[in-house]
Amino acid sequence: MKTFLLLVDFLKVEYIIEVNEQTKGKLHMKKPMKISIILFLLFLSSFFSQPIKAETESYDAVYFGSYNCLVCQSLENSKVLEDITNAGYNMHKYMSEDNYKLFEEMFTKYAVTYNVPKNKNLVPILYAGDKFYAGVSDITDAINSGEIFDVMDQNDMLPLKNVIYSDLTLNDLIVVISSTVLLGFLDAFNPCALAMLLMFLSFLTSKERSKAIGYICFFYILAVFLTYFALGAILQSVLTYLVPYMIVFYVVIIVLALFIAVLNFLDFLSTRKKAYHNVKNQLPKRVFVVTKKIMKNFSEKIDQESPSLYALAFLIGVFVAIIEFPCSGQAFVAWTAIVVDRTSHQLIFYVLLTLYVLLFVSPLVIISFIGLKSKNIMSISNFVRNRLEIIKLFNAIIFLGVAIYYIVKVFIS
Repeated sequence: MKTFLLLVDFLKVEYIIEVNEQTKGKLHMKKPMKISIILFLLFLSSFFSQPIKAETESYDAVYFGSYNCLVCQSLENSKVLEDITNAGYNMHKYMSEDNYKLFEEMFTKYAVTYNVPKNKNLVPILYAGDKFYAGVSDITDAINSGEIFDVMDQNDMLPLKNVIYSDLTLNDLIVVISSTVLLGFLDAFNPCALAMLLMFLSFLTSKERSKAIGYICFFYILAVFLTYFALGAILQSVLTYLVPYMIVFYVVIIVLALFIAVLNFLDFLSTRKKAYHNVKNQLPKRVFVVTKKIMKNFSEKIDQESPSLYALAFLIGVFVAIIEFPCSGQAFVAWTAIVVDRTSHQLIFYVLLTLYVLLFVSPLVIISFIGLKSKNIMSISNFVRNRLEIIKLFNAIIFLGVAIYYIVKVFIS
């Protein structure tokens, strides 16, 4: 399935159902939604598009090692590698000390092409046919048992994938960028985060010190941004350690994504009927009540004109970001897993994380500005509520897409 064909088919669909008082039953498409669905199609199509191939090396086996590696030395001294060439097979060696730049380039390409787990992507490693053997014992056993000769006889070596940057292929690049924008956009309109901000603003807009309140909102949003950034860094570290066992994690993500998709679809049906009390995917009432009490107590101290108010606003932002994370962080966890799975490059992850969190807090900035200018939080709240069914439906579709993403990756690709 080609990306281009998916987009052509999509562009034939010129509508999306938007139900409201004035346009009920009419069908049309809004530009932001169209862009989001295009990104969604690009995200899914990366699995079905053909990978761009680099040069195909005409070898039966390729070995990566180092003269200074003691493990590699023991393998070389055992003379077991010579059995491959003595049997008439064409084996090429890449030694890191001979040409490190070439070694690094080819080492990465082979690792990406053969989907080598990060904990096994070390020298010595031997590629033959469509398999790889990492470590002295695996290599020695494969050669001594004759397995490697059967593999070379039955299968050619895989065509190398073209690496765009670091360990990213073109498909990887499409996935990480589209998932960042798509899931970041989805998370930006998460009802949990918006509800917390609207409640916070409702206690502030009655105050006269608009400039001070503006700074309070700034420190609140800054705290949400930094907290989410820190949570993203922690998640990335944890998931990196889980990479060798990612198959288990993928299955868990599939189950959770399907569960959240169903939950959001049921919430869509409830909000469509205006039965907001039946919405399940939201903050627990007890958490909501405690947070409301904290915000109310804070608002009563604004007239004291103390600089500590800004520090308190920051702490409230941290607190809110953490307690709302189980609700608003669902897309965030899925996104982190996608990026960790596609690249181990720290700088790339942090750049994408910054973009994601900026997208997440952007509606908070806009709503704060509008709320403080108009001092009419109720109209903003009604605006969000009237579009809650669209948000819930879009959430259901995206999480279904995340489940499909991992199902294809684990059970098909």
